[in-house]
Amino acid sequence: MFYFGAVPVIAATALDTGFSLENISTPRAVAAIVTAIPAVFLLSVSLFGLISYFVFLPSISHDSHLFARVHGTQILHPLTSAVLLGLGALCLSTGSGWAWSLWTGLLVVYLVQTALLVRRVSRENSPDESSGLATGTGQFVLNLILGAEVITFAAGARPLAPWKLDTLPDDTWIVDVRTKSEFYWNRLTGSENFPWGAGMIEAAKDKPKNKPVLVVCFSGHRSPAVAVMLKKLGFETVYNLNWGLLYLILLERGRKREGLFALTRPHRDPNRRGRDFKGISVGYIALEGIILVLAPIEHFVRLVQVPLVQLIVGAILVVTGLGMALLSYRALGRNFRIYAAPRRSGTLVQSGIYAWVRHPMYTGVIIMFAGYWLFWGSLLSIPLWLAFSILYVVKAAKEEQVLIERFPEYEEYRKHTGRFLPFL
Repeated sequence: MFYFGAVPVIAATALDTGFSLENISTPRAVAAIVTAIPAVFLLSVSLFGLISYFVFLPSISHDSHLFARVHGTQILHPLTSAVLLGLGALCLSTGSGWAWSLWTGLLVVYLVQTALLVRRVSRENSPDESSGLATGTGQFVLNLILGAEVITFAAGARPLAPWKLDTLPDDTWIVDVRTKSEFYWNRLTGSENFPWGAGMIEAAKDKPKNKPVLVVCFSGHRSPAVAVMLKKLGFETVYNLNWGLLYLILLERGRKREGLFALTRPHRDPNRRGRDFKGISVGYIALEGIILVLAPIEHFVRLVQVPLVQLIVGAILVVTGLGMALLSYRALGRNFRIYAAPRRSGTLVQSGIYAWVRHPMYTGVIIMFAGYWLFWGSLLSIPLWLAFSILYVVKAAKEEQVLIERFPEYEEYRKHTGRFLPFL
């Protein structure tokens, strides 16, 4: 709902003012700049984190659905905050009344979404221990809105790269805040498990405050809040493991270590995931990220005058493509993966939009980005769009060979469906 609503705000601004800044007053200009600065900062941090997360996620193969459900919206929400602030800066700079009205509705959606996320996490992670959660609601809301990395750094906890674990002393208290099932799946040998920080306050009473503490989770998005809490409890040196155990698992693949910071399951069979075509996936994700940033920059630098018809067509394509991608994601459910190899426990989805098209998500993304560069009038984005579209075509062809090997019924499924569009 939020991202669907963001497109009309931009369209209304274009139709109402043409993005003109001629009549902007000094106070309004200052307010727009003050709003735009954190928006750009949050956009950069959240996009980098989101892309990196999806690049690293497939390393855990068929277990990834356990973590995607926990982390997905919490990684995406700072990006939503950045979009909301960015659109607010746009409304301030242009003064469009129509855009302000739509932005207000978008703000309501954002506030409702934030409240629902907080309620869901509180409900799903109510601890059995009498000590309760070590992380408060206020802390979680800040992490959710601004991003855990920003809040942790500001609170004094130290980020620690996974390859620097050996620099910590042997008396380090390792606090693992993942759920019990995650902890059982893989963990640092010397770690203690406090799901979402539950029970940690009681345990911290017996720990010396000058003893270093390392807080870990799976991808580095739950541990920051607990690291901040431990800092508030008086621990002098608190580290948060950047990227969490996910990145460490990638670094330790094929190696055998011993000691406090050794993984209980450091070995991974590279054949168990099948052929993932990582280079193709990383390539189109990187190109999409560049287009997202490049198109609006080119628009304002070149002062592109986009015709009204082109604006409308671009907005329609963005909404259409996004709708197709969301329908695809909903139909796939836990079968969704960034890479080509299906989950070991996965099934062949032939319902919903997949009853007509075999790769509707790829089609949706291609259409959405076509609308995006059309809307901004970005000429530099066209070759990048063509490049990642070709990568999608190549990946789809290779992916179908993997699916034929995995699902015997896929050959028959191909006969009555289109690859990217129905009947094509």
